[in-house]
Amino acid sequence: MNWNLAVAANDDALLGHCLLASPGARSASKVLVERGFPSAAQAYNAASLKAESDIVVFAHQDVYLPAGWDDQLGSALERLHAKDPGWAVAGVVGIATGLAPTGYAYCTGLQRIVGSPFSEPVEAETLDELLLVVRRSSRLRFDEQLPGFHLYGTDICLTARKSGMKAYIIPAFCVHNTAGLDFLPVSFWRSYLYLRRKWRAGLPIKTPCTTISRFGWPIVSHTLRSAYSCYVRGEKAGSRVNDLTALLWNLEDHGEGFRPVRAERSAQSQ
Repeated sequence: MNWNLAVAANDDALLGHCLLASPGARSASKVLVERGFPSAAQAYNAASLKAESDIVVFAHQDVYLPAGWDDQLGSALERLHAKDPGWAVAGVVGIATGLAPTGYAYCTGLQRIVGSPFSEPVEAETLDELLLVVRRSSRLRFDEQLPGFHLYGTDICLTARKSGMKAYIIPAFCVHNTAGLDFLPVSFWRSYLYLRRKWRAGLPIKTPCTTISRFGWPIVSHTLRSAYSCYVRGEKAGSRVNDLTALLWNLEDHGEGFRPVRAERSAQSQ
């Protein structure tokens, strides 16, 4: 399968440790690293113009794609194309039609597996931004008026639906090696308020991290719960890990995670 990989980067050390070090990224025919953009939408649209394949994977700089991930992607997209040749965008974690969280990935910020294994593409209402797969022939573009680096996965799913196309969650296990947040940053609120205005006719909108609603109670409730967990219970968000291979081995040893990591372990032990 011919595919390009695109990333908006502001930390070359993190990028080199995670995404560019990923065994699953080695088969990408082109890697597009965009720097200096004020928003993910602008960075990704710039990358899309330079892409040479119809399939472009847009991933965070702190995402790690295990050995065999590209094979998972190819198989998942084959099944997706058979199900819906006109699909527009896919992701690995999201909210399925029916508003159920779906996907399969490990998040260091949450210190747990998100979702559970599945085999067939699932139609999505919204997708998490950690990794998005866009079919360029769909002519979808990210909204460059959306500020910052949050909720563009939600926005592009809604844009696809408005254009008569669909979004999907596909099985392609990866690691989001992120530093967790005790509270949603101000930049997230700016993105939230922009989408609330833009899509006000379709509210409420359930995203992987909150619900965008007319009066904002779900996100206020989330903030209050975060404050209680942080200040009363003393709970802190997880942090990035240095040894991603060891993390994957540990997940495998405990019956979780992406099984083909055994191939990576075998290769490194030789």
